[in-house]
Amino acid sequence: MKVIVKIFLYSSIIALIYYLFSIDYDTFKGLNINYLSLSASIFFLISGFLFSVLSWFVALKLHGVGLTFKQAVVSQGIPVFTKYIPGRVWTILGRAALIKDDQKSIKILSFISFKEQLIYLCLGILISIYPILQTDKIKEYAVIIILLTGLMFFILFSRNFQEWLEGIWHKIFKKQIYFPKLNVKEFLQMSLIIIIWWLLWAMGFYFLIKSVTDTVPLYFAFAFPLSIVIGLVSIIFPGGIGIREGVLILFLVSNGISMEISVLVSVLARIWFVLAEVILFITAMIFKKQNQALYNL
Repeated sequence: MKVIVKIFLYSSIIALIYYLFSIDYDTFKGLNINYLSLSASIFFLISGFLFSVLSWFVALKLHGVGLTFKQAVVSQGIPVFTKYIPGRVWTILGRAALIKDDQKSIKILSFISFKEQLIYLCLGILISIYPILQTDKIKEYAVIIILLTGLMFFILFSRNFQEWLEGIWHKIFKKQIYFPKLNVKEFLQMSLIIIIWWLLWAMGFYFLIKSVTDTVPLYFAFAFPLSIVIGLVSIIFPGGIGIREGVLILFLVSNGISMEISVLVSVLARIWFVLAEVILFITAMIFKKQNQALYNL
């Protein structure tokens, strides 16, 4: 298992490096940056990442997995680049595979990870309704988002529907799959942290836009959660690459921002986000080195 984890971790770093080299940096020529707004955006972004670790930490605690916050940073931070490998399996399995717990198997830890990711996605979709309703040119898409939100909540809480999906999966693929059970109490306990996490990222994106253009409406902040959610749903593309940028460009252009600035913001947002991921990864590596024996790596 350790060998497989290392292969995927190294592959994710290679995929990330390839992506960074493929970016057209000519987009940034002659760019005027408001460094105060940029600093604020970085602060909110990194704070959001801290809450993402806290969300994972709380999810594990609720399921009886005892670990320190540093261990949560390691398991969340080291596999952070696995999203740049096509598919979503290692986004869920990566952090679960790094945790050592004699009482919990990788399968159970992966279910916990999957459950937390479902709540994260569900709340992200819910938040994404707001910017669409505020944008006349794409307002009709709000119906799709609302339906998708309802479907996500239905999947999360309807055990009968989950069992039906499990049966369909078994008939088609001849393999058993189990949806993680979730009760309202668990959902509420985890939701507050995840909502704060989403809002911190949204405010970070708002100040990122302000760092390169004039004053913009506050609802522009929620275009970032919208882009991440659609990127997550688009499982074919690694890390939502291309999809996330396309959503941001469509949203900004639909709200009167020039195509040139919209493209610039979308590319800058990806680099801005990746740099925060690099900080999380380096921090996780430092913590791991402090006590190597605590991790499955």
